[in-house]
Amino acid sequence: MSHITTALAITMISGAVFAEQRNAGSHVHGLNHATIVLEGNRLQIAYEFPAEQLGEQGHEEHKHEEHGDKAHELSDKLEAIESVFAIVSLPENAQCKETEVTHSLTQVGVSDTKLEGHHDALIQVILECRAPENLTNLSFEPAFERFVDLEKIEVEGVMETEALSITLTSLSSSLEL
Repeated sequence: MSHITTALAITMISGAVFAEQRNAGSHVHGLNHATIVLEGNRLQIAYEFPAEQLGEQGHEEHKHEEHGDKAHELSDKLEAIESVFAIVSLPENAQCKETEVTHSLTQVGVSDTKLEGHHDALIQVILECRAPENLTNLSFEPAFERFVDLEKIEVEGVMETEALSITLTSLSSSLEL
């Protein structure tokens, strides 16, 4: 039980740190964040990225539109990513199935008029894995293929009792566990 508490604390702290960095006025293009926690047969993945990555023409978020229309459109595009497997691939023999998927948008830089309307997107997923011992690697290649302006992904987490922290790029998009 203490592992779950520790894992949840790490997840919340890292999410707060990322949000604080973004709210401090930096609107970072090409940088995504992933938090991964494995406890027993339960795998949790939180994937956060600038919402303009959802636009097909790149930086679509910078167009001037009504805030409500833009947020609704971004929310629809975010929810169109129905599965975490559109962002990360896991070994099939781990037999992981999604049990819960949530999507959310957060406005960043609200105090800076230049950044008004910029959003972060967050996909949070809980997976149940029948053979978690087979989770030997995770590949974020699908994210690099999906988001053309993605340069790197900062991954942090806890896999059972081991902490992990790594920065992935399109040339090195997998992590060994």
